[in-house]
Amino acid sequence: MKSRLYSMDNLLFEELFFHQDYVQVWQELNQKADDESINVKYVEVSRLLGQYAALNNQFISIFNTKSQRVLYMSENYLDVMGYGCTEEEYKRWSTFYWMRDLPFAQSWFFMQMTLFFKNTVQAKLKAAQSKKSLTWYMHNFLLTPPESSLHHISLSGSGLELTADGSMVVMLLIIKDVGPIIKDNSPWWAEFCINGEEKYYFHQSEKKFQKGSILTDREREILLLIKEGAETKQIAERLFISPHTVDKHRKNMLERTGSKDTSCLIQICEKGKII
Repeated sequence: MKSRLYSMDNLLFEELFFHQDYVQVWQELNQKADDESINVKYVEVSRLLGQYAALNNQFISIFNTKSQRVLYMSENYLDVMGYGCTEEEYKRWSTFYWMRDLPFAQSWFFMQMTLFFKNTVQAKLKAAQSKKSLTWYMHNFLLTPPESSLHHISLSGSGLELTADGSMVVMLLIIKDVGPIIKDNSPWWAEFCINGEEKYYFHQSEKKFQKGSILTDREREILLLIKEGAETKQIAERLFISPHTVDKHRKNMLERTGSKDTSCLIQICEKGKII
């Protein structure tokens, strides 16, 4: 029996983590057939993503978790991640070729994340009757490729095809260098969004998965006002809090995310769909 698949047509596009240009490409997909047809269709359409990857200095790969096949990878692997492998070498290692070069703590996180997906995420995806979706943002993961320097990267991902039981068939992964927008010794963290509404996060300092967002509701409220151009005094008046409280929240957000400044904080939180 063919498994029922939830394609991009079923998702809320504005809640996905990747650039709107990518979404426009994926909206062309209307997958109705079996897994092999998915692969063929993705290979055809995904080549268009290469130009977006180059323009935005992002590495993009599309991976079929069922067949363990890399369906697409952009050509700027070396520029973004510091690896000089060929496409054939990369495909032999799959989408997670680079995981071997992470610090031990972050490799451990990926093992814990696998259990988290199995015990929590998949059950919630399975329970959803419609609009199943899974997106994630992982910030400041540290790669040191052989014969290369340290790279600070973010990973934005989405399950492009999900089965009725919540298993991910095809995933999109976008990797970007975040070194220029973070401070030295910045923490690493991750946030996940299930079915477009339920969020969980993992922060380096707390070492466990927790329900909610990396920022509090009040902090996100303040950050949105900062993004609009409001000054500290204006924010305080609108939220009926003191300017000192506004500044305290701003400082906490910078420290918690590791952002270099407020402008970088906004950029990171927009990319991670925190705001």
